[in-house]
Amino acid sequence: MSHVLLIRALEDALPLASHLEALGKKVLCYPLFEPMFFTVPPLENPQALIITSKNALRALKDYSHLKKIPLYVVGDQTAALAHQLGFITIFNASGNSRDLQELVTRQAKPEKGVLYYLSGQIIKRDIVHKLRVLGFKAQRQIVYQVNDIEHFSNSLITDFFNKKISHVLFFSPRTTELFVNLVKVSKLEKEIALNKALCLSYDIAEKAQKILWKEIWISPHPSTYNMLGYFDDGK
Repeated sequence: MSHVLLIRALEDALPLASHLEALGKKVLCYPLFEPMFFTVPPLENPQALIITSKNALRALKDYSHLKKIPLYVVGDQTAALAHQLGFITIFNASGNSRDLQELVTRQAKPEKGVLYYLSGQIIKRDIVHKLRVLGFKAQRQIVYQVNDIEHFSNSLITDFFNKKISHVLFFSPRTTELFVNLVKVSKLEKEIALNKALCLSYDIAEKAQKILWKEIWISPHPSTYNMLGYFDDGK
Protein backbone atom coordinates (compact mmCIF):
# COMPACT_ATOMS: atom_id res chain seq x y z
CA MET A 1 0.00 0.00 0.00
CA SER A 2 1.22 3.51 -0.83
CA HIS A 3 1.85 5.99 1.94
CA VAL A 4 0.68 9.52 2.74
CA LEU A 5 3.71 11.72 3.39
CA LEU A 6 3.55 14.27 6.22
CA ILE A 7 6.36 16.84 6.25
CA ARG A 8 5.23 18.86 9.29
CA ALA A 9 6.97 19.02 12.65
CA LEU A 10 6.33 15.83 14.61
CA GLU A 11 4.13 17.63 17.17
CA ASP A 12 1.67 18.37 14.36
CA ALA A 13 2.28 15.29 12.20
CA LEU A 14 1.70 12.55 14.79
CA PRO A 15 -1.94 13.44 15.69
CA LEU A 16 -2.70 13.81 11.99
CA ALA A 17 -1.05 10.46 11.28
CA SER A 18 -3.34 8.82 13.84
CA HIS A 19 -6.43 10.20 12.08
CA LEU A 20 -5.18 9.01 8.69
CA GLU A 21 -4.38 5.55 10.02
CA ALA A 22 -7.90 5.35 11.43
CA LEU A 23 -9.07 5.93 7.84
CA GLY A 24 -6.99 2.97 6.72
CA LYS A 25 -4.03 4.93 5.34
CA LYS A 26 -0.35 4.18 5.74
CA VAL A 27 1.57 7.26 6.86
CA LEU A 28 5.19 8.35 6.61
CA CYS A 29 6.34 11.28 8.78
CA TYR A 30 9.36 13.22 7.56
CA PRO A 31 9.70 16.70 9.13
CA LEU A 32 11.53 19.22 6.94
CA PHE A 33 12.61 21.45 9.81
CA GLU A 34 12.96 21.78 13.56
CA PRO A 35 12.00 24.91 15.53
CA MET A 36 14.38 26.74 17.88
CA PHE A 37 12.65 28.86 20.51
CA PHE A 38 13.89 32.18 21.92
CA THR A 39 13.36 33.83 25.29
CA VAL A 40 10.37 36.17 25.24
CA PRO A 41 11.28 39.59 26.69
CA PRO A 42 8.89 41.59 28.90
CA LEU A 43 6.02 43.07 26.87
CA GLU A 44 5.19 46.65 27.82
CA ASN A 45 1.51 47.63 28.05
CA PRO A 46 0.15 44.73 25.95
CA GLN A 47 -3.40 45.02 24.65
CA ALA A 48 -3.31 41.65 22.92
CA LEU A 49 -1.06 39.05 21.32
CA ILE A 50 -1.25 38.09 17.65
CA ILE A 51 -0.20 34.61 16.54
CA THR A 52 -0.09 33.09 13.05
CA SER A 53 1.76 29.82 13.75
CA LYS A 54 1.73 26.95 16.21
CA ASN A 55 5.45 27.28 16.78
CA ALA A 56 4.96 30.83 18.04
CA LEU A 57 2.44 29.45 20.53
CA ARG A 58 4.82 26.71 21.62
CA ALA A 59 7.42 29.38 22.35
CA LEU A 60 4.99 30.79 24.96
CA LYS A 61 3.99 27.55 26.70
CA ASP A 62 6.01 28.27 29.88
CA TYR A 63 4.95 31.94 30.18
CA SER A 64 1.83 31.69 32.33
CA HIS A 65 1.43 35.48 32.65
CA LEU A 66 1.12 35.85 28.86
CA LYS A 67 -1.81 33.42 28.80
CA LYS A 68 -3.95 36.00 30.59
CA ILE A 69 -3.54 38.47 27.69
CA PRO A 70 -6.19 38.34 24.92
CA LEU A 71 -4.92 36.32 21.99
CA TYR A 72 -5.74 36.65 18.29
CA VAL A 73 -5.02 33.53 16.21
CA VAL A 74 -5.20 32.83 12.50
CA GLY A 75 -7.11 29.56 12.39
CA ASP A 76 -8.83 26.62 14.04
CA GLN A 77 -5.70 24.52 14.62
CA THR A 78 -3.88 27.40 16.28
CA ALA A 79 -6.93 28.15 18.41
CA ALA A 80 -7.13 24.51 19.55
CA LEU A 81 -3.49 24.52 20.59
CA ALA A 82 -3.96 27.83 22.42
CA HIS A 83 -6.79 26.25 24.43
CA GLN A 84 -4.57 23.27 25.25
CA LEU A 85 -1.79 25.55 26.46
CA GLY A 86 -4.15 27.42 28.77
CA PHE A 87 -4.80 30.76 27.07
CA ILE A 88 -7.94 32.30 28.52
CA THR A 89 -9.30 34.71 25.91
CA ILE A 90 -8.90 33.59 22.29
CA PHE A 91 -10.20 35.31 19.16
CA ASN A 92 -10.08 33.03 16.10
CA ALA A 93 -10.05 34.44 12.56
CA SER A 94 -10.73 30.94 11.12
CA GLY A 95 -8.91 31.83 7.92
CA ASN A 96 -5.64 33.34 6.75
CA SER A 97 -3.44 36.24 7.86
CA ARG A 98 -5.59 38.75 5.99
CA ASP A 99 -8.68 37.53 7.86
CA LEU A 100 -6.73 37.79 11.11
CA GLN A 101 -5.75 41.38 10.41
CA GLU A 102 -9.37 42.29 9.70
CA LEU A 103 -10.50 40.64 12.95
CA VAL A 104 -7.92 42.57 14.96
CA THR A 105 -8.85 45.91 13.42
CA ARG A 106 -12.55 45.28 14.14
CA GLN A 107 -12.10 44.32 17.79
CA ALA A 108 -8.95 45.97 19.10
CA LYS A 109 -8.80 49.65 20.11
CA PRO A 110 -5.86 51.93 19.18
CA GLU A 111 -5.93 53.62 22.59
CA LYS A 112 -5.87 50.44 24.71
CA GLY A 113 -2.23 49.44 24.40
CA VAL A 114 0.26 47.64 22.19
CA LEU A 115 -0.58 44.77 19.86
CA TYR A 116 2.32 42.30 19.89
CA TYR A 117 2.77 40.09 16.84
CA LEU A 118 4.80 37.08 18.03
CA SER A 119 6.30 35.27 15.06
CA GLY A 120 9.16 33.36 13.51
CA GLN A 121 11.99 35.02 11.63
CA ILE A 122 10.25 34.62 8.28
CA ILE A 123 6.72 35.95 7.84
CA LYS A 124 4.38 36.03 4.87
CA ARG A 125 2.45 39.21 5.72
CA ASP A 126 3.62 42.25 7.68
CA ILE A 127 0.65 42.61 10.00
CA VAL A 128 2.46 45.14 12.20
CA HIS A 129 2.95 47.60 9.34
CA LYS A 130 -0.70 47.33 8.33
CA LEU A 131 -1.87 47.92 11.90
CA ARG A 132 0.39 50.94 12.35
CA VAL A 133 -0.99 52.50 9.17
CA LEU A 134 -4.46 52.13 10.73
CA GLY A 135 -3.35 53.97 13.89
CA PHE A 136 -2.61 51.05 16.22
CA LYS A 137 0.48 50.67 18.35
CA ALA A 138 1.96 47.39 17.16
CA GLN A 139 5.28 45.60 17.56
CA ARG A 140 6.71 42.39 16.20
CA GLN A 141 8.69 40.08 18.47
CA ILE A 142 10.56 37.11 16.96
CA VAL A 143 10.12 34.14 19.31
CA TYR A 144 11.46 31.26 17.19
CA GLN A 145 13.33 30.27 14.07
CA VAL A 146 13.23 27.09 12.04
CA ASN A 147 16.26 25.21 10.83
CA ASP A 148 15.58 23.64 7.43
CA ILE A 149 16.99 20.30 6.38
CA GLU A 150 19.39 20.61 3.45
CA HIS A 151 18.53 17.42 1.59
CA PHE A 152 16.20 14.43 1.64
CA SER A 153 17.48 11.26 3.30
CA ASN A 154 18.49 8.35 1.10
CA SER A 155 15.59 6.33 2.51
CA LEU A 156 13.01 8.95 1.48
CA ILE A 157 14.52 9.23 -2.00
CA THR A 158 14.33 5.44 -2.30
CA ASP A 159 10.67 5.52 -1.23
CA PHE A 160 9.90 7.93 -4.06
CA PHE A 161 11.78 5.83 -6.60
CA ASN A 162 9.95 2.70 -5.40
CA LYS A 163 6.57 4.47 -5.69
CA LYS A 164 5.92 3.96 -1.99
CA ILE A 165 4.36 7.44 -1.62
CA SER A 166 1.04 8.44 -3.18
CA HIS A 167 0.08 11.73 -1.49
CA VAL A 168 1.97 14.64 0.08
CA LEU A 169 0.12 17.00 2.43
CA PHE A 170 1.05 20.69 2.51
CA PHE A 171 0.00 23.07 5.30
CA SER A 172 2.19 26.16 4.78
CA PRO A 173 3.68 28.07 1.83
CA ARG A 174 7.15 28.05 3.36
CA THR A 175 7.26 24.30 3.93
CA THR A 176 5.86 23.70 0.45
CA GLU A 177 8.53 25.88 -1.11
CA LEU A 178 11.23 24.04 0.82
CA PHE A 179 9.86 20.67 -0.30
CA VAL A 180 9.78 21.77 -3.95
CA ASN A 181 13.39 22.97 -3.75
CA LEU A 182 14.52 19.70 -2.17
CA VAL A 183 12.75 17.74 -4.92
CA LYS A 184 14.76 19.68 -7.50
CA VAL A 185 18.02 19.21 -5.60
CA SER A 186 17.36 15.47 -5.42
CA LYS A 187 16.27 15.32 -9.09
CA LEU A 188 12.98 13.68 -8.16
CA GLU A 189 10.70 15.59 -10.55
CA LYS A 190 9.71 12.49 -12.54
CA GLU A 191 8.88 10.56 -9.38
CA ILE A 192 6.89 13.43 -7.86
CA ALA A 193 4.79 13.62 -11.04
CA LEU A 194 3.24 10.30 -9.95
CA ASN A 195 2.05 11.75 -6.63
CA LYS A 196 -0.89 13.88 -5.53
CA ALA A 197 -0.38 17.17 -3.65
CA LEU A 198 -3.05 18.04 -1.09
CA CYS A 199 -2.89 21.75 -0.22
CA LEU A 200 -4.50 23.64 2.64
CA SER A 201 -5.04 26.82 0.56
CA TYR A 202 -4.57 28.44 -2.85
CA ASP A 203 -1.36 30.25 -1.90
CA ILE A 204 0.13 26.91 -0.86
CA ALA A 205 -0.98 25.35 -4.14
CA GLU A 206 0.84 28.13 -6.02
CA LYS A 207 4.09 26.98 -4.42
CA ALA A 208 3.36 23.32 -5.18
CA GLN A 209 2.68 24.12 -8.84
CA LYS A 210 6.35 24.87 -9.43
CA ILE A 211 6.80 21.14 -10.10
CA LEU A 212 4.54 18.70 -11.94
CA TRP A 213 2.10 16.55 -9.96
CA LYS A 214 -0.41 13.88 -10.87
CA GLU A 215 -3.00 16.07 -9.16
CA ILE A 216 -3.06 19.20 -7.03
CA TRP A 217 -6.06 19.31 -4.71
CA ILE A 218 -6.98 22.39 -2.64
CA SER A 219 -8.97 22.13 0.58
CA PRO A 220 -12.37 23.88 0.39
CA HIS A 221 -11.62 25.45 3.79
CA PRO A 222 -8.21 25.96 5.45
CA SER A 223 -8.57 23.40 8.24
CA THR A 224 -7.15 19.97 9.04
CA TYR A 225 -10.69 18.55 9.12
CA ASN A 226 -11.26 19.53 5.51
CA MET A 227 -7.85 18.21 4.47
CA LEU A 228 -8.75 14.82 5.95
CA GLY A 229 -12.08 15.03 4.13
CA TYR A 230 -10.22 14.33 0.90
CA PHE A 231 -9.91 10.69 2.01
CA ASP A 232 -13.53 10.24 3.12
CA ASP A 233 -14.60 8.55 -0.10
CA GLY A 234 -11.68 6.14 -0.09
CA LYS A 235 -9.25 8.10 -2.27
